[in-house]
Amino acid sequence: MLAKLDRGLIFKKIKELGYSSAQLYAERTTTTQVEIQDKDHKVRHFESGGISIELAQMTTGTISTFRTNQFSTEAVLALLEPRNIPMGIYNSAPSSSSSQYSLGMKLQSLQLLVRKINLDNTLVTPVHFFYQEKRQKFECCNESLEISTGEVETGEVKLQVRSSHRGQNLNFCHEMSSSNLKDLAQQLNKLPEEIQRRIRLGSTERWPLPQGELQVAWSSKALAKMLACFIRGFEGDLFLKNFSFLSKASLPLPFKFSIYESPDVTHLEVDHEGGTRKPLVVFDGKSPKALALDSLTANELNVESTGHSRRESFESVPSIGFWHPHLKGHSKVDSILGMMSQGIWVEDLEIDEWDLISGLVSLHFSQTNLVHQGQLGESIEPFNWTLSLTDLLGSMTHFSTQTTTCGLFHSKQKQKIFTQYTTPVALSSALNLPGSVPASHYWE
Repeated sequence: MLAKLDRGLIFKKIKELGYSSAQLYAERTTTTQVEIQDKDHKVRHFESGGISIELAQMTTGTISTFRTNQFSTEAVLALLEPRNIPMGIYNSAPSSSSSQYSLGMKLQSLQLLVRKINLDNTLVTPVHFFYQEKRQKFECCNESLEISTGEVETGEVKLQVRSSHRGQNLNFCHEMSSSNLKDLAQQLNKLPEEIQRRIRLGSTERWPLPQGELQVAWSSKALAKMLACFIRGFEGDLFLKNFSFLSKASLPLPFKFSIYESPDVTHLEVDHEGGTRKPLVVFDGKSPKALALDSLTANELNVESTGHSRRESFESVPSIGFWHPHLKGHSKVDSILGMMSQGIWVEDLEIDEWDLISGLVSLHFSQTNLVHQGQLGESIEPFNWTLSLTDLLGSMTHFSTQTTTCGLFHSKQKQKIFTQYTTPVALSSALNLPGSVPASHYWE
């Protein structure tokens, strides 16, 4: 992409126009989508891409961004003509072309998978299945004229299920995402078993939430969703703008886990501005140890970038986001449920609202179960709970030795940032649950 451009001529023109710095970013993205419901299916395959150029004013430091979907020196130089440069963002016509594309065996295997799920379960309607895979290749270049290259792939699955089992109706959306399409394929092989498990757990007799102090076990997926909120406070741009609860937190925090990030150099060595991704200890259980930084925020702090520049596409404004945080418990056990005589198990939850500044989080507990002597029992009716996320995470005392990786999206600056989280199962030794029925009604 950028190798075919006359980069020397482009950066010479940029210098003549009086800009202090500039960066070229180019990408090509292919996206494939499959949607299946009963006997109907839709398949889409499209390609997009283009070049983004970011220029910093020498006098004011103001950054302007311009974009084109043409991969040519002439197209980039046209953006640099003074009459074409407004103080803002220029977009050429979007590049997105549909093409005929046969999924072959992939489509057939997905259809067989959905058919198996429909046949193996008692459903109100056939499941609504959505699959998407995206492959993005990108290149970055600055005044040195050297080109850094990277490749990102993401896959996501959404499965809408409406079940009627043992007289209980259960509606839920099962989601899976990964930054490795091979890993996602392996997860798909286990999907029928996962759906059966969720239906079995959710279709037992439903009871109200117990009241009072009880042990609470959190699935690795539920913990990943809470970690996704907590770690946003370590994004350097939000922290510098006082949009992070960390700026007001009373340190040290009495947590029994650490958070670190170790890049998979076999898959992606650079971030979306060509910066090297580095191993990073983010949190040691007591205090923040590092922030996620891009080059702009790193310059403000007079330190090096940590390689966390993220962007959804060349049409997006560069931002900061984590790639793959790992939560490591300090006190590990083989079985969390085995430690519980009575309590509740949180299979899944949704983040209804998260206040980055106050640290308050509103959770919707969509699928939970009672625990009796280490065994999962009756379902609990869905409930909502608003509380301090730091208090909630601080209540966790033990973590499983086994971990699971879960991919999640969050919105930032009008783009979807994808992050993977590796988390264990966790145990809160005692939480004062906001239920309506005394615990003695469930356990003697």
